[in-house]
Amino acid sequence: MNGKKRKPSRRIVLLGLLCIALPAGFNSPAIAAHPAARSDEETMIFGEIPSVVGASKYEQKVTEAPSSVSIVTSAEIKKYGYRTLADILRRLRGFYVTDDRNYSYVGVRGFNRPGDYNTRVLLLVDGHRINDALYEQAYIGTDFILDVDLIDRVEVIRGPSSSLYGSSAFFAVVNVITRRARNLDGLEISGEAASFDTTRWRASYGNRFGGGLEAVLSGTHYESKGQNLFFPEFDDPATNNGVAEKKDGDRFKSLFSNVSFGDFNLQAAYSTREKGIPTGSYGTAFNDPRTRTTDERYYADLKYERVIDARTSFMGRIFYDWYRYDGDYAYRDDTVNPVPPFFYLNRDGGKAEWAGGEFKLSRRMRDRHRLTVGAEYRYALHLDQFNFNPDPFTQALDDKRRDDNWGIYFQDEVVLAKTLVLNAGARHDRYGRFGGTFNPRVALIYNPSGNWFLKFLYGRAFRAPNAYELYYSDGGVTQKSNPGLRPEVIRTYEIVFENYTADHYRVVAAGYFYRIDNLVSQQEDPADGLTVFRNAGEVRAKGIEFALERKWGSGLEGRVNYALQKTRTSDTGTDLSNSPRHLAKLNLLVPLAGEKLSAGMEVRYMSKRSPTPPHTTPAGAVTVANVTLFSARLVKGLAVSGSVYNLFDKEYGDPAAVEHPEALIPQDGRNYRLKFTYKY
Repeated sequence: MNGKKRKPSRRIVLLGLLCIALPAGFNSPAIAAHPAARSDEETMIFGEIPSVVGASKYEQKVTEAPSSVSIVTSAEIKKYGYRTLADILRRLRGFYVTDDRNYSYVGVRGFNRPGDYNTRVLLLVDGHRINDALYEQAYIGTDFILDVDLIDRVEVIRGPSSSLYGSSAFFAVVNVITRRARNLDGLEISGEAASFDTTRWRASYGNRFGGGLEAVLSGTHYESKGQNLFFPEFDDPATNNGVAEKKDGDRFKSLFSNVSFGDFNLQAAYSTREKGIPTGSYGTAFNDPRTRTTDERYYADLKYERVIDARTSFMGRIFYDWYRYDGDYAYRDDTVNPVPPFFYLNRDGGKAEWAGGEFKLSRRMRDRHRLTVGAEYRYALHLDQFNFNPDPFTQALDDKRRDDNWGIYFQDEVVLAKTLVLNAGARHDRYGRFGGTFNPRVALIYNPSGNWFLKFLYGRAFRAPNAYELYYSDGGVTQKSNPGLRPEVIRTYEIVFENYTADHYRVVAAGYFYRIDNLVSQQEDPADGLTVFRNAGEVRAKGIEFALERKWGSGLEGRVNYALQKTRTSDTGTDLSNSPRHLAKLNLLVPLAGEKLSAGMEVRYMSKRSPTPPHTTPAGAVTVANVTLFSARLVKGLAVSGSVYNLFDKEYGDPAAVEHPEALIPQDGRNYRLKFTYKY
């Protein structure tokens, strides 16, 4: 189901340049004298430099951050019809997402190994680590713990950030900032209907009470019956002629609360998602409705944050997290169940429970230094994995462990000269199972004028092997353990040029090189046919990225970005699987009736990708276009949007991991969504 090979990247660039060069009649009015009086949404429209918190753990302009940063606002999420965090990440330069009809996986700068569970990107919600302690997975699809309607903005910090965050801050940190009570200011109801018998309902309430008390409470329910999918590998009458009928169902529920009082903030979130698996992965019986996974996650985070004086601030937090995974896998084997039709059920799962805390002290000294120091501790009370057949009962895995780790870090921002800033920091982490690791980051930021910035960046990061990679074994059915795994290490060198002009342009150009040592990779052992995680050599990559944006006061926006990336293994010199050489994207937002109606168009191009061994079929190049009509003010308090995704109904597939019999996993064709939001 490969997409037809095309070369639309040139057309995308030309369209982007065309939207930048529109007539002068679209010029924006003069910038207001007091920018602090405008909202974040207005700030982005009027072209001022936005701020970021996650790059240094304190607020700073993105041009001053020791990394290359992208910001996606709530206004963009609405106007482009983004449904999940995966949709948001797809629009960023150098990012792409694949889907195996169960989970979504984010690729960054040419790296997205099927079966990796997003362990090399650190996902935060208001600074709270969302990657679980068992698989270290960052959930970006419908399994993400937060409804996207609750997002105020998404900060994406590229490059290694283990100097502040420890493990998993490998390729990027994604910090999701939630809406506050002042953004909601009352009751908000949202509902949507979409293709594949899909519905979603949300109710949110936010209010600022007397005495400094603010509160947000929200709940969401989502259900999709899924679609029929054809898999040619199962095209046989015995397996329903390759058609998985309504086995792609998806449902989730989520709750979110955030309460602030003075310097204290208490945040809690809960989500549960159940997903059908239509692919026949892990040798399961094809088209069996019992094969499905359930992911359940919740956390509570109590934070104290205080500005002590004009130069000093303090933050302390304690947290508790819980996660559970349950997978039911239906098999057909007469050696296990001799009774026709020989079906039996295998139950696979895990549970993690962990708690910890962090403190951070930041102080500005003599207007030339800003020093930040901190420490973090995490203790896993439960890291449990199990696998068994309930009838007849046989236990293949019952692994229970505990673990802890701690880290201390510092960062110093030093003004060397009027046009030159040095930002340097490091963190030492200690793990009981493999010892310590030290990871620095250095950034030299040159700003000869108020409009443009040049950054020279170096960083080292690590990713600790998780309990699943180390200890999982299902008794010789599909996978075996490898407790001797060592941490991966990445070293990244990058040059970034950024320019903001008074004409509301933004230009970003970046070149980078990175090397990964001790790469943990899922492989098939030819000796027994079982999959196993191993430290499989080195990966080297280099690439360039380019982005051009313009925003007008009239509401017209244009953005085009392009990434050229080359990611290869050092031992064989071959390209990594699921690694596109070219990524090109165009976003265009056109006001149709002033502020009452807008049209958002998104076009994404991805070049071909190599298959994951033992598969041999590559994924062809593909171009996907999405269109959204959005109205916020046709009726007071009512916002309505209609979206068409994959407008031209392109057929394409994503490379499959080794557990799938298919080489390519088919993706959604043309589909629709109608959404309304009413604010009381």
